[in-house]
Amino acid sequence: MRSGLKGLLAAGMATSCIAAPAKADTPAPAWLRVISETSFDGQTDDLVTGGIGFAAMTEGASPTYADPLKPTASELRRASLRTKGAAGFGDIWGPTVDAATREQRPGNGMVAGREVLAVADEGEGQQNVGLLLQVPESFERDSACLLAVPVGGSASLYRNIGNLGYWGLQKNCAVVYTDKGLGNGFHDLQSNRVLQIDGTLADAEGAGPDSHFTAELDDEDRQAFLRDAPHRLAFKHAHSRQNPDAGWGRDVLRSIEFALHHLGEGEPLSPDETLVIVAGNSNGGGAALYAGEADEHGLIDGIVAAQPQVQLVPDDRVSVTRGGRTLEGTDRPLLDYFTHALIYQPCAALALPDAPWADRVTFAEGGCESLIEADLVQAETPEDAADASLAALRDYGWEPESDILHPSHYVIAPTATAVKYASAQGRFGVEDRICGYSVASVDEDGHPRPVPEEELAVLFANAPGGPPTGSIDIVNDLDPERPTRDFVSRSPSTGRQDFNLDGARCLRDLIVGNSDEARRVQEGIAELSGDANLRGIPTLVIHGRADARVPVGFTSRPYLGLNSLNDAQSHLRYFELTNVEHFGAGLPGYAEHFVPIEPYHIDALELMHAHLTDGQDLPPSQVVRAAVGAEGEGRGGSGMILPEIAAQPDQADLILVEAGDVTIPD
Repeated sequence: MRSGLKGLLAAGMATSCIAAPAKADTPAPAWLRVISETSFDGQTDDLVTGGIGFAAMTEGASPTYADPLKPTASELRRASLRTKGAAGFGDIWGPTVDAATREQRPGNGMVAGREVLAVADEGEGQQNVGLLLQVPESFERDSACLLAVPVGGSASLYRNIGNLGYWGLQKNCAVVYTDKGLGNGFHDLQSNRVLQIDGTLADAEGAGPDSHFTAELDDEDRQAFLRDAPHRLAFKHAHSRQNPDAGWGRDVLRSIEFALHHLGEGEPLSPDETLVIVAGNSNGGGAALYAGEADEHGLIDGIVAAQPQVQLVPDDRVSVTRGGRTLEGTDRPLLDYFTHALIYQPCAALALPDAPWADRVTFAEGGCESLIEADLVQAETPEDAADASLAALRDYGWEPESDILHPSHYVIAPTATAVKYASAQGRFGVEDRICGYSVASVDEDGHPRPVPEEELAVLFANAPGGPPTGSIDIVNDLDPERPTRDFVSRSPSTGRQDFNLDGARCLRDLIVGNSDEARRVQEGIAELSGDANLRGIPTLVIHGRADARVPVGFTSRPYLGLNSLNDAQSHLRYFELTNVEHFGAGLPGYAEHFVPIEPYHIDALELMHAHLTDGQDLPPSQVVRAAVGAEGEGRGGSGMILPEIAAQPDQADLILVEAGDVTIPD
């Protein structure tokens, strides 16, 4: 399809019945297993809101279950669809807003259609990569289009329907999601129960290949582990021993193959007759780019990646300059910058007393004292150590606009993320407890306990694919007193509540050290690092300059530089947004400083759609100067100043790239 345009795919097509699934005599891919197919009438149930409508989907009230201890798959699906959108959700973007006109759409965001739940697996249920295909009633095979969404984070397949997938449904496209081999698979080792693909609980032995994830422990080893560490849980992303991150590109391409197979009438749709756009956010954005790199057969027509968590092969030819600072090379994988943050963010919070959530970093002074004692900063007082820690973050590559975010980002639990990725990329099992970390439900004092039954029953709908979630969190098993929730635990070497600096340093050594464990992690990172060769696929990348979670200096900026070296037919454009961070400006204390990235993700999808269907030129790479305005100003009177991505930006806003060298305007 990439070689031609299909103007018939523009919004507003006539509607027809949903295309039938491929006929039985058309062989499905050997790795594909369909779990269920369900139709929704758009009134009692639907594809976007679970039948409750937009307002109820987004309100703060908790979902209800006929039996809270035994929720049904349908109830769990409905609860999973609940979406807490970023600022402006429902007013300037979202299922009730027409993406093309920015006007409110009639109705309440409900969409009738068909939903197909499936998995990709090698045959024994050890991978069970989740796939979900949504086909709106308005889909037409003769002008077929498909939006492929690798789900962000490690969450369930339903996470991005209400805040991203809805755009495809508005365009009368089918939408296919993949959880990238992560999802909400967990194994409660104490009760030996697991989640099935549909989200319901089952005994691990009885679930068999329908288990979303079962830890690789026989019963004898499981019992031995629990005698030493009772009440622990294993999560799929962290503990599958498969380094699922290395397969993200493959998983996105398989999701597209699944959709094309199912949508065909007797024979799978071919890529030449189907418009295919891939869109993802955060590590979903990274997966979208990896899919482009892996697309040897021309499945993908366009990519739109927001704040991509993408990791690159080292290449010293790349440099990025902004103002008076130049960063050389590409090699800052996630575990590198996350473990650096773990060491310095807690103490830096002491230098940022007015930043959001600074008061929640309760042991910042203790963290500073431990840094001084460990010679990790050159300082004599906690206050000096805090200034040095903030400087260490800036010097490593964080933008100065991120300063205000360091306290809240530390509270949002980067340790849990670092432990998850280190365990995954090193192919460690739950019993390995790297750096003394484990996962458990904890009581009010932070000590492991059985997971409350009412919490375990709905974990599929509530968990983000790992801790922290509810009472479940990362535990420091090496606390000198007893295993304790990491955030309030003590370091073995100091006996001090310093956010377990010992554990943070151990995780850091997995990146910079040469132990057997470190080599395992480093080899796993090499397996998933991309080369930025997108094979000429039109691609838009958008990223917030202030992002402290997935900083631009480690991801999107060097990706642009490496792409200019490795993609001879590059059609990549990069839009960097001022006053935009990672979490959509929806967290407490954020709205007065930041605007969300989500409206720009939708805008970029509109630009890509117009390019692929009508031949409109993609705008050049540029800085877009979004900002917080006064009440009543900005887009839709939202108080958010969201300038358009300009077709012809001012010269001072152009981002330049040549032979690996990227220049970013201030």
